[in-house]
Amino acid sequence: MKNESIEFQFISDEKESAVPVRQYFRIPISDKESVQVLIKEKKHFVSDISQGGISISSDDPSDLESGEILADCELILGKSRLSGLAGRVVRRTSSGSGLLQYGIQWIDLQTEQRQILDEIILKMKTRILENNDRNVNKI
Repeated sequence: MKNESIEFQFISDEKESAVPVRQYFRIPISDKESVQVLIKEKKHFVSDISQGGISISSDDPSDLESGEILADCELILGKSRLSGLAGRVVRRTSSGSGLLQYGIQWIDLQTEQRQILDEIILKMKTRILENNDRNVNKI
């Protein structure tokens, strides 16, 4: 028997990371009126934001489904509005307060949308780091 069986393969002693690594800096939003999103013509307050997406809360369990593709969303950032955004519901969990928490990942961002989003988030991130603050009060 010259060939090794594929059933017996070397297993590395190195542990694989079971903890997912975040790609983007998430910014918590304390002033819920300043950052909102319109999804299916319904306004939601944003809990946190990053270049990759947002997190929102809802008390309606039929609101969004995990894996659902959301078209024509509008992100309201203070006086700025980004329309025509598309997202995917990547996470749906319940919080201790009874609200459902949704993670929405932006998909198919146009170059201009990405640039505007990057610029606004960079300003928010800079403000947080300068003030050594974990809350964004105003955009």
